[in-house]
Amino acid sequence: MKNRFSCMTANFVAQPLGYHMTEGWAQGDGATNDAFAPLETFADCFEGLLVQIKDLGFSAIDLWSRHLAWEWATPEHMAIAKELLKKHGVTVRSYSAWVMGGESDLRAACRFCRSFDIPYIVGHIELVDTDRDLAVSILREFAVAYAIENHTETSIEALESRLGEGDRDVIGIGLDTGWCATRNWDALEGLRRLYDRIFVVHAKDVLAKASEETGYQFVDWGHETCRLGDGIVPVEAVLKELRRRGFRGSICIEHEPERYDPSEEIKESLALAEAWWQEAKPVVKDPLKVVVVGCGNIANSYGEAMEQRPEIEVLGACDLDRERAKEWTGRFGGKAYPDFDAVLADEDVEAIVNLTIQAAHVEVVSKALKAGKHVHSEKPLAPSYAEAKALVDLAESEGLRLSCAPVTWLGECQRTARRLVLSGGLGTPRIAYVNVDWARIEHWHPNPKPFYEVGPLADVGVYSLTLLTAWFGPVRQVVADGTVLVPQRTAADGEGFEVTREDWMTLSLLFESGFRARITASFYVGAVGGLTPDLEIHGDEGSLRTQWFAATAPIEVGKVGDPKGYTALAHDQRCLGEGEWYCDWSAGVYELWKALRSDRAHPTSGAQAAHVVEIVEAAHESMRAGRSVAVASSFPAPQLS
Repeated sequence: MKNRFSCMTANFVAQPLGYHMTEGWAQGDGATNDAFAPLETFADCFEGLLVQIKDLGFSAIDLWSRHLAWEWATPEHMAIAKELLKKHGVTVRSYSAWVMGGESDLRAACRFCRSFDIPYIVGHIELVDTDRDLAVSILREFAVAYAIENHTETSIEALESRLGEGDRDVIGIGLDTGWCATRNWDALEGLRRLYDRIFVVHAKDVLAKASEETGYQFVDWGHETCRLGDGIVPVEAVLKELRRRGFRGSICIEHEPERYDPSEEIKESLALAEAWWQEAKPVVKDPLKVVVVGCGNIANSYGEAMEQRPEIEVLGACDLDRERAKEWTGRFGGKAYPDFDAVLADEDVEAIVNLTIQAAHVEVVSKALKAGKHVHSEKPLAPSYAEAKALVDLAESEGLRLSCAPVTWLGECQRTARRLVLSGGLGTPRIAYVNVDWARIEHWHPNPKPFYEVGPLADVGVYSLTLLTAWFGPVRQVVADGTVLVPQRTAADGEGFEVTREDWMTLSLLFESGFRARITASFYVGAVGGLTPDLEIHGDEGSLRTQWFAATAPIEVGKVGDPKGYTALAHDQRCLGEGEWYCDWSAGVYELWKALRSDRAHPTSGAQAAHVVEIVEAAHESMRAGRSVAVASSFPAPQLS
């Protein structure tokens, strides 16, 4: 994730008391609750909290329940909170709460978390202790996991015993490093022994216990929090161990003093944590050395994603506008090559990441292959199937790898859904319903005309086509219809333009396996309610609904005849990033590195990309001819490790 550390909102527990919390945690708990619970004061209080945290350098929080309690949060509270989180660009990574009641309370808390896409309840859930099986079934129903926080455990063994056996998908640990020290056990040793069960880490440092009583509860308990690195907890070693192990869970900075404002120390702690994290960046022995060709808008998304991958070493970039290449390399590293020929002449360059405009794809990819470079290209591989097939053949004849986007089907959401469907979780899958409604481009993009020249199927529909063919194999028949719904459009600058390519299309696909799919793609629907990347898979025994784009998208599964209908399904693995539209743009390049170093096929093959181009061609031919059109090409089934 781009911003690795989050802020625990309970850091400000003493704020309503003017940082004079003399009667213990319950005093701050009550004062915060009294300030935030009334609907008339909630918006101001919650926005003030978010602004305060953003000013400290965070874009994610671990939400303490007294700031928005599942017990008292009304639909109005929740709507306000969601609007403010979106306004300030803040993500909620976990929910710190004690759920002390029975089934109804746990359901309410889980329903609250699900509505905010919060994956973890951190703290204590009483029902796990009294009826574990029931608690586990509820947690799984809502795809919410429980992270037991080690406040009272006096040893690693005591925490292990609370975990119990099994249920690893929904019961784990929220490791509070400060309480490890207060309870006289080593946080680093605990991390190493319990790592496989840790969902969340609260990076907290505490001072040694004072020799004299102060009248402040936590201070007198030996739990006086401080700036990271100033106390007795090996926080630096803990964070570096997490980085080396590739930890994907939430890591929040926690510092909740009773007698002073911790803001400046939290800010300093964040800087220290980020420095330690960078120092522990894994060193990969043989990274894939790449150059980015084409430094348009999408290149920034690739650059940000590849920065997170030590397996990818960016040597530089080139662009027809060299100043743009200099700007890109100034941000992401490497050198700005004077031209493409200089890139091809550099023997250190192992692979090209082609992000040029579509019209340049054939020339750039073919030149790179002829120069002995592997290629990962943005979609489409080529404007026509004949050209795409020629590139695939060229790569094969040269003994080189040709990889191509879209790669969204490699996201954690999509991998989880694929695993469920292909392992028989829905029985025999029969049909997919897919929506690719990308609204009216002129409403949200400053330069809409090129999108309309390509059309919604070739521009966006290919994401879902790539996913479906990766899951269910090649398509053999296409029936399509489409039209120009609105021939005259107006850009944001007031300039009108004519649309001649279909802005609405619907396809019926028959796969070689017998599977079928209906895809609707438009640059019209979605003007109200937003873009709709919807994906449904229906089988003999159940149905699944999710999205084909975001790796973070929720998944819901229902069984035929089950009165509960759809219930949530947790992702098999935590996402590298976060946010409603998160996609790991580096996934194809990363998979190319893995395949090259292990001498196996890469999953994002040029052959599949060419097949998708043929499907798009067949759809347009079907519209013109008014009949079903055959698709002849095939590709090897992608294998995921």
